[in-house]
Amino acid sequence: VAYEESISPAVVTKETTIGLDYKSDGLYVSSEGDTCGMPHYFRQSADKLAKAQRKDFLQKKSTEIANQYSFVCVEDLNMKAMANRGFGNGKATLDNGYGMFLTMLDYKLRDRGGQLIKVGRFFPSSQLCSHCGFKNPLVKNLSIRHWDCPNCGTTGIDRDVNAAKNIKKEGIRLLTA
Repeated sequence: VAYEESISPAVVTKETTIGLDYKSDGLYVSSEGDTCGMPHYFRQSADKLAKAQRKDFLQKKSTEIANQYSFVCVEDLNMKAMANRGFGNGKATLDNGYGMFLTMLDYKLRDRGGQLIKVGRFFPSSQLCSHCGFKNPLVKNLSIRHWDCPNCGTTGIDRDVNAAKNIKKEGIRLLTA
C-alpha cells in the first residue's frame, strides 16, 4: 500500500520568506542580519572526516532554515567561476559548500511545501539601497563594506545584509508576479 502525503503550498509573506547573500568567508548573510560563519575544514584537514563534518553542518543549517521559512531567496551564482576568479578566495569558496547547501535547502523546502527562489545573477543586490531603492554604482567596488545612501540618508548600510534584504525583496516580487 503506497502512502502519499499531500503538501499544501505555503503562502508568500515577508514572514515566511528570507533572503540569503553568499559569503565567501562564511556561508551566508541573511536579510534578518544574521551571519552564518563556516568552519574552515579545507584549511584544517583534507581528509574524509572534514568532508563528513562539513556535510553534517550543512544538513543542520539547511534543516534549521527550512523549518523556519517556506521561501528562501538566493542569488543564482556561478560558484566555479567565483572559485577561479582572482579574488584570492578560491579555497574559501570551495571550502564552504554553498552549492551543496542550496541543493539541501531546495529539497527540504519542497518537502515542506516551500520553494528556493533564485534571483538573477546580474540583479544589483548590493548596489540598491534596501530602504529606498536608490542604485549606488560606487558600491560595485567590493572593498566598500558599509555605505550611506545619498538619496534617503540611511547611514552605515552593511553591504552584505543590504544585499540579502534586496535578494529577499526581489524573490518576493518574482514569487508574486
